Amino acid sequence: MKTAVTAGLVALLAGVTVPAAPAQAATIVQRTAVCHAGAYSGTFTLRYDTSGGYHRIMNGYTTSGPYIGDAVGKVSLRISYRTGSTTHTVYTRSLPTTGSTTFTTPTGTDVPATSVGSAAATFDNGTESCTATVPIS
Repeated sequence: MKTAVTAGLVALLAGVTVPAAPAQAATIVQRTAVCHAGAYSGTFTLRYDTSGGYHRIMNGYTTSGPYIGDAVGKVSLRISYRTGSTTHTVYTRSLPTTGSTTFTTPTGTDVPATSVGSAAATFDNGTESCTATVPIS
């Protein structure tokens, strides 16, 4: 009886199909840059993933001032890449800020993985200005 049960289990296990592991999800990259102009500073963080030969820009956030929330001004975002001597801009936006701004880019804001890309945030509080730039690679 013990042999019959063991044989049955072996036959059952031999027929089991193990499903393939799901495709590995794209890794999210987060890059941060800081800029300074006197006592004024800005921090820019960009998030993107890479799949299908493109860096797909997702979102990001900025902070500025000596203290978050105390610097009224604007932040201008620019995402671009270079191929040869040509620069292609894929996203621009200027936003008012009170020291902290979150943004989401539209679908299709992509940088070819074979190109040199960058994202820059220029902070301006009316008296000071600086630009924080992160590489996209």
